[in-house]
Amino acid sequence: MKQYKESEKTLRIMIVAGEPSGDIHGALLMQEIKNIYPNIFFYGIGGSKMEAEGLSSIVALSDISVIGFSEVLKRAKLFLDLLKKIKTILIQENIDCFIPIDYPGFNIKVSKFAYKQNIPVFYYIAPQLWAWGKKRYKKLEGIVNQLFVVFPFEKEFFNQHNISAEFVGHPLLDNPDFLLPVQKFEDRENTIAFFPGSRRQELQKNLQFFAETANLLNAKLPDFNFCFAVSNNLNEKDFSELKKHNFNYTLSSNSWELMRKAKAGIVKTGTTTLEAALLGMNMVMAYRTSASHYFLGKHLINLNYIALPNILLNKEVVPECIQKEATPEIISNKLYQLISNPKEREQQQTYFEEIRNLLGKSGASKKTAELILSSITQV
Repeated sequence: MKQYKESEKTLRIMIVAGEPSGDIHGALLMQEIKNIYPNIFFYGIGGSKMEAEGLSSIVALSDISVIGFSEVLKRAKLFLDLLKKIKTILIQENIDCFIPIDYPGFNIKVSKFAYKQNIPVFYYIAPQLWAWGKKRYKKLEGIVNQLFVVFPFEKEFFNQHNISAEFVGHPLLDNPDFLLPVQKFEDRENTIAFFPGSRRQELQKNLQFFAETANLLNAKLPDFNFCFAVSNNLNEKDFSELKKHNFNYTLSSNSWELMRKAKAGIVKTGTTTLEAALLGMNMVMAYRTSASHYFLGKHLINLNYIALPNILLNKEVVPECIQKEATPEIISNKLYQLISNPKEREQQQTYFEEIRNLLGKSGASKKTAELILSSITQV
């Protein structure tokens, strides 16, 4: 693609990510856009990684990275004020395009407004509407110019509903950590890793039963260390619950390095399960939520599984411990069995390799940047 000079017209892009994973993917995309077109200004919402690439975020990512209807309601005024502010920027700053990154509850509202203002909308990492029943695609109907999807089956799903979608690959594979050879089980450290969540809400919900699981594993695997992942949104004080338990532990702020080195892990649901699979860490998934949220999700979600590796291959790649089955006894037994059974471990690794092949090669960020710039610069 044509490389642009500093003297070119300044492009103004609105980009919004509402979660830590979106911040990572957004930063890579911004970097690739700047590599092609240096004279650019980014407005919007993101975290420290996107800010390092030049974004002036209008709100702290931690303030909007929430889950559950009740938490969104508690911050309703904040979201309404943000929506109003973004709408003003879209109009007053002559924005050339809007790039929403996942985060559908908020980004779909902004997309509707932007599209009505004839501002091109390029949705990066499409909302997982396929999980919520076939008619949910209507939420994106007539509000986006192009969807850039990261799972192969998403292209067919959206295209058959007349929503233009392009599979670009998964941006996780653009990170150097995911290009390194996967370490064999025997070469990994005697560490069990715990990933209770990147949001404070998730941590409050998960940490206690994750810690109780560690207690049970400590008795079964006395030669193993225990390490808990701490996201950028959290700090050591958030993990004070661990001091009440009788096992030694460490905290790690580098979750990907932990996944690369640990022999096995217990992972909450979400993108973390895909990250762990691509980095070759044998795992068990654990998930708990309130009874009302679980009841609602059970009746709305149109899937046999909730862990991404299982969804991608439509089989149980990763044992799922959900709600009543997410007890320390069941989780610790499943992980102990995984660690103790070479055949089970190797089968899981084989599935992980299938997932990597399914997602393709690196280059998602660059391909998306090229497609967006080709469209708005009409090259």
